[in-house]
Amino acid sequence: MRRAATVATPPDPPRADAERRTSDTRSGWTMASGVIPALVALALGRWRLTGPALWADELATWGAVRLSWSQLWQLAGSVDAVLTPYYALMKVYVAVAGTSTAALRLPSVAACTVATVVVTALGRRLGGAGTGLLAGLLFAILPVTSRYAQEARSYALVILGAAVAVWCLIRLLEEPARRHLAGYAAAVGFVGLLHPLNGLLMLAGHAAAVGWWQLPRRAAGWRTVRRWVTAAGVGVLPALALSAWGWGQSAQVSWIKLVDLGALQAFPERLFHSGAVGGLVLVLAVLGVRREPAYVCLAGAAFVPMALLLLAGTQLHVWVARYVLVVLPALAVLAACALVRVGRSPALVATGLAAVLALPAHVTIRAHAGHSQDSYRVASVIGPRYRPGDVVVFPDSHPSIPWSPRDIYERYLPAPRPPDVLRVAPQRSDGRFLATECPDAACLGTPPRIWVIGADPAADPLGDMTPGKRERISAGYREAQRWRYPLLSISLLERAT
Repeated sequence: MRRAATVATPPDPPRADAERRTSDTRSGWTMASGVIPALVALALGRWRLTGPALWADELATWGAVRLSWSQLWQLAGSVDAVLTPYYALMKVYVAVAGTSTAALRLPSVAACTVATVVVTALGRRLGGAGTGLLAGLLFAILPVTSRYAQEARSYALVILGAAVAVWCLIRLLEEPARRHLAGYAAAVGFVGLLHPLNGLLMLAGHAAAVGWWQLPRRAAGWRTVRRWVTAAGVGVLPALALSAWGWGQSAQVSWIKLVDLGALQAFPERLFHSGAVGGLVLVLAVLGVRREPAYVCLAGAAFVPMALLLLAGTQLHVWVARYVLVVLPALAVLAACALVRVGRSPALVATGLAAVLALPAHVTIRAHAGHSQDSYRVASVIGPRYRPGDVVVFPDSHPSIPWSPRDIYERYLPAPRPPDVLRVAPQRSDGRFLATECPDAACLGTPPRIWVIGADPAADPLGDMTPGKRERISAGYREAQRWRYPLLSISLLERAT
């Protein structure tokens, strides 16, 4: 006896409409949860983008991108070799966009906005749209995120590369397909090319996570490890090459202090630019870790680089918080995972609290001296007090940022202004980072007044000068007035009678 054919009946029209509306609502929520954090990051990145003056590191970028290509390669041979790829990228960019403060910082704004999209996607992959939204929002509102979104330096691009790298790592360990191998190698190479130390520390965190991954998986785990080693080995080549190239330029970090108890206590403040927000995120990130592969990947990416650099910093001059910015995407996702577990309402309250705690830091980093150096002041001090016959001189032996006073003077003080009488060749020319000056200030002459612009409000305005220059100036001049600002000292010397 033949079985009667069954025909599927269409769903009841009202029920079909309800399912379609639910599907549309979920789709709309997923889209909104992915877009909102990026919009917040973009808005914060653009908020008072030109408010803070360019500080020493950004001025180094400004100076490098104005060089000819041959001068840039010469400079790389003596200093800043590890930053040459970033300078080259920016040199191509500024040929179109110009070198205004906004133009120099816009690539970083874009990078942090895209990084927020990746962080949101990471959160969604671990816990759905709600987790993605919280992860993206936490990342976007961190003061450190918009601080480096407004920095004409490579760090925002490094943060973006780190977010992509941990995404690719999770995908690679879940499914070691060729596209995931290639994506991971490219992301690791991108970070290493722009900041080798951040890249190597990031890779160490990934190595710890991969090592944990293979333990319970035995043979299958070892196959995955071998694939990861291949991708990581290709990706790490740019970082190793740049590190070898710049190995002889270690004097650039000799000013960094060794890690002590004070450095550990200041760690959340230094990394996050807000101790309260940093402490909250770190605690939540620890609580967000679970014994599952994806979470272990995030934990390795979040905590291993910080621990390694702190340990190394007790013996070597390497501990600077911005050298571990690669941890930020993973920390934000883990913190969001912890918030989701306590429920929607507490999670929203905690996110709102983080935003409120972050607000003072956001205001501070957008002030004129928000990037540590109040470069704008040089015009308001010297401009209205300038007299014909005045000259300007610069200290040349500051331990960390000796180039910045002359860059500040050239960028922020318009003509008419005191002539730079000691300069024979400009900064960054012929492979020299500092300007070439006539020996022992022999070309100083006998001007009635001398302006001295330094990088620190030191007790002695001539303290960071070479002995010959210092002796010649101190013999004939006395200090009449001094102005002190963050990382900027301006002194007016008058001829002794």
